[in-house]
Amino acid sequence: MKIAILIRVYDRIEDLKYNLQIISDTWKDNDYYIIVVSNGLTKGYEVSPESLPLIDKLVVLEENAGHRKGNSQLLLEGAKYIPEDCDYTLILEADTWLYGDKLLTKYTRLLSENSGAVWSSADWYDKYYALATDFAIIKTKYIRENPGIFDFELFPECHISNFLRDTNAGYIWITENMPVHVPSYIKYAYPYVPNIKEGRFYVFPKSKTVTHHIEYLKEGIQKKKYYFNILADHDYFPEAKAGCKAWNRFKMRFWIGLTKCFVKRSWYGKKTYKEIMN
Repeated sequence: MKIAILIRVYDRIEDLKYNLQIISDTWKDNDYYIIVVSNGLTKGYEVSPESLPLIDKLVVLEENAGHRKGNSQLLLEGAKYIPEDCDYTLILEADTWLYGDKLLTKYTRLLSENSGAVWSSADWYDKYYALATDFAIIKTKYIRENPGIFDFELFPECHISNFLRDTNAGYIWITENMPVHVPSYIKYAYPYVPNIKEGRFYVFPKSKTVTHHIEYLKEGIQKKKYYFNILADHDYFPEAKAGCKAWNRFKMRFWIGLTKCFVKRSWYGKKTYKEIMN
């Protein structure tokens, strides 16, 4: 199967370099066409020359639409370059590293078996219908027929859910990447949530994924490589060797799983669709 990978990047150029390396080395189940869309050049964020051989199509935007519209700008532009023979498209943040492509193969198969579903990603919020956009698999035909899916400013995850609702399209949750957040009433440090104000996990042992914003890690990219080695169960990055990998994965699963016992809004109220005022 041929799948388009649409990677967007602004300033996380180092993350992109390692992400492309991981994809090249460990994603073997399918044929991939890699599109990288960047809008950070005017601020000095240039895709490194060593990354270029691993990219099939590089799109560099000279104008940056800004924080609120930048993510949308990258997706809308990148979608123009998806090849006709790619039935599925993975949209991927440059800082989201996945070891191996078994997860991608699993959910493209599930989408192929479900004629009503066009999107697959993690459930983002407990309160609102919202679908993650850092790692999402989409039927390419749906993108071509509904370009507005990527036209958003605020709350992109909620926009996606609202758009699918309005076009009578279904979705499949990628449960291996859930839960994404700890409950909002947790105001103090929680394991594997480096920024408690954001309240988001950045490791997902079931899918072998790390998504850290390295500015939240004291050791920066080196710590992210360490976490990745733990999830990969071998020292993919030899400069960040990790011991006791099985024990560390157990701790991750424990602390993430423990949050299922915390009181959540979904226990006493249904999800709602968020009204978005752009």
